[in-house]
Amino acid sequence: MRAICPNPTIDRLVLLDELVPGRVDRVRQNQAHPAGKSVSAARGARANGVQADVRVLLPEQGSGWYLATAVEEGLRIGATLVPGTVRESIILLEDSGRVSVLNGTGAEVSADAWTDFLTESLTRLEPEEWVVCSGSFPPGVGLSAVTSLAARVAEVGGRLALDTGPGWLSAALAGLVKPELISPNLAEAESILSGQIAPEPTSVDADALDRAAAAADGLRALGVRWVVVTAGSAGLAWSGPDGSGTLTGLVVEVRNPIGAGDAFLGGLVARLEQGVRFAEAVGWGMATSSAAIEQFRPGAADPARVQLHHQAIETARVGA
Repeated sequence: MRAICPNPTIDRLVLLDELVPGRVDRVRQNQAHPAGKSVSAARGARANGVQADVRVLLPEQGSGWYLATAVEEGLRIGATLVPGTVRESIILLEDSGRVSVLNGTGAEVSADAWTDFLTESLTRLEPEEWVVCSGSFPPGVGLSAVTSLAARVAEVGGRLALDTGPGWLSAALAGLVKPELISPNLAEAESILSGQIAPEPTSVDADALDRAAAAADGLRALGVRWVVVTAGSAGLAWSGPDGSGTLTGLVVEVRNPIGAGDAFLGGLVARLEQGVRFAEAVGWGMATSSAAIEQFRPGAADPARVQLHHQAIETARVGA
């Protein structure tokens, strides 16, 4: 399994009682983690017994800390270095559970650097090996990058799992070679199907799971083999060649919800690589995301907690 991260970031977590705009305050704790959505997906895969090869398109300034910290954590990681500074994301976690995120802008990347990154990232890819690409693309990289990614993965016999914003995902779905699997959230899925980009709500509507199921079927009709649409705490819906279904979300203690969707994708793809059927692999993905939000490091999950949550999911599925 490969995890390709086009726009890595340093997640700076700020833990505080309450954010009061316009006031100088002292926070309770600061944390910093090498991140980017595909990196979080790799953490989710590792919690399911698969050590992904992580490739990051990494600006030079700040790269030393980023790579050393990732290696110390146990990630298998390599980088294509480009000029610029590693972007940073500020994540404010209040005691009430409210989360505020300020995403930095990545360094601009040239077309030649993008081509080099793809070539280095896909070297020695095994036939049928999964490639996970999740998150945003950096400035300077146009929409054609996502179609070139899908084509290059297919050329070398790989299978692409893609999770990115509506504009990029729409471009991928319009290409001649489509991703094997996509996993947008509900707002992203509905934006793609409607052609209108709408703000992503922070609340979950009562009909979210039904809408996710309809969106999953709608996206699969565009030519994607497997589709998962996540709907926050409501759960998720999936659609594939062997059928479709939904899973209701688990109630867990939330420490950091950032990276939950990426942990889900990593856990799902890890299980697919192990030969697990898609419907069951979706359950493992949900178990992984549920375990990930119980920790502060984005996408990280305790394997024992993944097992526990998976048992709860399967028990509920049998009883449904």
